[in-house]
This record gives sequence, C-alpha cells and structure tokens, in this order.
Amino acid sequence: MAAEHRIKMENSGVRLPADMPWFEQQIKQIRHRAWLLRQCLRKGKRPPVLYVWPEFPSKRAALYKMARSLGWELTNVPRGAALGGIRFEDTTEQFTQNSTWPANMQSSRVWNDQCSDIRKTTLERAHVKAFGYGMAVNPITHDGLMVVKSDENAKHDGQLVQGPLDSENVCSDVVYQLNINNRDDSGRYYDYRIVWIGGQIPLIYQKFKVPDARFTNATVDAKILPDVSQVLSNSELEAIRHLTSIMCVDYAELDALRDRQSGRLFVVDVNPTPWGPPAGLNRASAEEAIHRMAQCLKDQLLPSSK
Repeated sequence: MAAEHRIKMENSGVRLPADMPWFEQQIKQIRHRAWLLRQCLRKGKRPPVLYVWPEFPSKRAALYKMARSLGWELTNVPRGAALGGIRFEDTTEQFTQNSTWPANMQSSRVWNDQCSDIRKTTLERAHVKAFGYGMAVNPITHDGLMVVKSDENAKHDGQLVQGPLDSENVCSDVVYQLNINNRDDSGRYYDYRIVWIGGQIPLIYQKFKVPDARFTNATVDAKILPDVSQVLSNSELEAIRHLTSIMCVDYAELDALRDRQSGRLFVVDVNPTPWGPPAGLNRASAEEAIHRMAQCLKDQLLPSSK
C-alpha cells in the first residue's frame, strides 16, 4: 500500500477496568483491534469514531450493537475527530472521581454529560414536573397495596406491601409507590421500554411478564412498536421530552407502565446504559430494532445523512 494510503492504527485499543482479569482484557483488545482492522481494510480508511467515557460498553449493550451496525468504531480512548461523545457510566449516581471528561475531548458534542443522578426519588420529582403527577405514596398514610423497591436503578426488586405501615417499619433507602395495574386482557403484566436517542423515539418495546415475575426483568414475550403515535399521545410525548430535559438525558431507555384503570402513563426507570434488544424478541425483530436505533443515532449525529 502506498505511503499516502497507509492506515494509521495507533490508539486502536480500548480502556478496560484495572480489576478485569488479564486474559479477558487481552481477548477484548484483540477482538476490538481485529474488527477495526477489517473495517479499515474494507474501506481503505479508519471508520467514524463514537467516543464513550469512562466505561467501555459490553457487547450486550444496545449502543455497542448500534455502532457495529453502522460500522462505527466505539472507543473510550480519546480521539481528536470523534463524531461525538456519550457519557457511559453504569451507576445510579454518576460522575465518579475517575469520570471527568478528558480535556482533549471537551470540544466534542457530549450526550448525557450532565445526567448525574437517576435514582427513583430524583425521577419522581422530574415526573411530577413533567407529567403533573407522580407515583410516590406516603407509606404511613396510604391505605392499600403499594410497591416498595430500592431507590437505586435497575435492581428489579419490587415487592407488594399492605399499607399503612408503622413509622418504625418505614425504610429510608427504598421508595413506596402506587400499585400500578399494568395487566393486559390475558392477565399478563407488560412494560413499555421507550428508546430515547437525541430527542427522538425510533421505537418502543412492549415486554410481557407472568404475574410471578412482574417486578423482575424476566420477559416471556416481547415485540417492537415502531409507530410511536399508537402508544403515546402528543401530551405524553411532550411530557417525556420535558422529563428527559430535566434529568439531562440525551440517550437512554425509559421503562414505563400504563395503568389499566386511569390510563395514565408512569415512567418508572431511566436507564442511560441499556442492554438490548430485550429477551423475547425473535431474531428478525431484534435485527429490525437495532437497524432502527442505529439509523436514528446516525441521523442525530450526522444530520446530513438524513
């Protein structure tokens, strides 16, 4: 290959946790470099770069799959010519001491950079502002069933308890919420998982669960709903836009329930580091979901590609 067409491969690795086993680190580095080399040889140049920080996403992460679908390099090793950046930190309260955005990436467009707290108590306050109602109840005065679960994100540890509770039985590290009736006509419980990418919703997943797994992440069936207008009203879309703005979320997947009696929509979790597509989708639907999400990501980061 002539000198002017040589492909520079420096900084072609990724930054991995220091406590990751050495052998696993080597496998991940080899896998990343091999993929990058194939892309370079195929196109004759390095692929576009999407920068993530501080963590490098698992291959099960939706963002990883979108980048691969687009042929983009996903890396947390600083690049001067990245399409943009996404803060990717799998914690409930983000901005750990090692997560300061690198100085040489300050000029890049950064998503989720100010999304520093996704606790359910924080979500509740944002929900009330955005929707005009929330899901929290006072466990000492609420008369009836209520859901108690960890204030941290993605614990899937919800339980039903009967209220009211004595004050000495109320815990400070959990939340107490309405018992939202999100059953369908067959008796299964279902969640909506709303994919939010740069202010757009390319699709919504509908995930079905048996009653015994209602508060877990175990699904028995799932489908994609590409026509968002059939799921969300204009006022709900505007409320979601307001909620994500309050929580400084540019990229995330939102878990939402619709109450069977009131018809109200409740956003119960915000996940800025989602895995997906969810279990229960057939292969064709999963591939369609990745394609739709990837195209939406491309349209937001490369507007001229629309």
